[in-house]
Amino acid sequence: MFRLTLLRRAVVLCLFFHAVQIRGIRLSSTIHEEPTSLARALAYGPVKQNLTYLKSNSIETTTSGQDSSSWDQTYFAVHQTSSGGPTDNYYGLHATMGVYGHKLKPGQLTSTYITVTHSGDGVKSSFNAIQVGWHIYPENYGDSRPHFYTYWTRDGYDATGCFNMNCPGFIRANGALVAPGDVIKPISGVHEPVQNVTLKVLKDKASGDWWVYYGFNGNPTGVGYFPRSLFTYLAQKANGMAFGAFVVADKTLPTPPMGSGIRPNGGQGRAASFTNLRFIDQDGRSSPMTTDWPKLVTNNKCHSITPIGHAECLYGGPG
Repeated sequence: MFRLTLLRRAVVLCLFFHAVQIRGIRLSSTIHEEPTSLARALAYGPVKQNLTYLKSNSIETTTSGQDSSSWDQTYFAVHQTSSGGPTDNYYGLHATMGVYGHKLKPGQLTSTYITVTHSGDGVKSSFNAIQVGWHIYPENYGDSRPHFYTYWTRDGYDATGCFNMNCPGFIRANGALVAPGDVIKPISGVHEPVQNVTLKVLKDKASGDWWVYYGFNGNPTGVGYFPRSLFTYLAQKANGMAFGAFVVADKTLPTPPMGSGIRPNGGQGRAASFTNLRFIDQDGRSSPMTTDWPKLVTNNKCHSITPIGHAECLYGGPG
């Protein structure tokens, strides 16, 4: 089997911890990656999870492994729903986030995203997910510019899924102003005006398809959709959601900045932020997030994310 790309390895890692937390997913022989891949190491290697319950009733999860020196450097700062059971019903997520530029090299990746998921029947190969966000990924695009992207799977990233329109899946809407993979410009600077994108993923009640909306410094409009028929469990609903950021680097390279490259204690306007965080219900109506979510932070010395307050939070770090 081919070796996972940086993006796919990072997504697998994020979904691994998300799945273990919300459902205790059984990681069995459904993982078919070669033994050197990060996904294989996590599935069969010892992984520790230290849970610290915060005053806000959120959970901060710090992760580590006995042989982390053999892995690529991967760091997350994510808020995620904490359950994922049969009574959990989610139909969409909305968020506004700043877009920043960094000079990255092939072998480095920084990404900010929102995602809707379904943990399936508890086996990794039944995991369904849609991820939408912006990233800087020189290995894929041949440049160090931020790109709008989408990603999907219906089998825990074993055999299905890709980002943008690199395989059959995402269908672009007629007349859409942007497409997955497009460069985002202009970009924010620490001492310059923040340039925002607003992203929305929602399940259309009539068709059951999952629509993606994108707006640059304005209200989002439809870009296209993932057909309901593409999925198994997400064909009905999501039972988990998350938003945040991750960075990845080969062992020979420094980890890149997350968000603006400024830690949350730098304050809004310097640190990157999520604002206008909203749930979307089955009828397409949205409402602001009024409660905090559990968070996953792989190394809070490098990157962090603040509790959700007034439907917003800060995140990021220098790498």
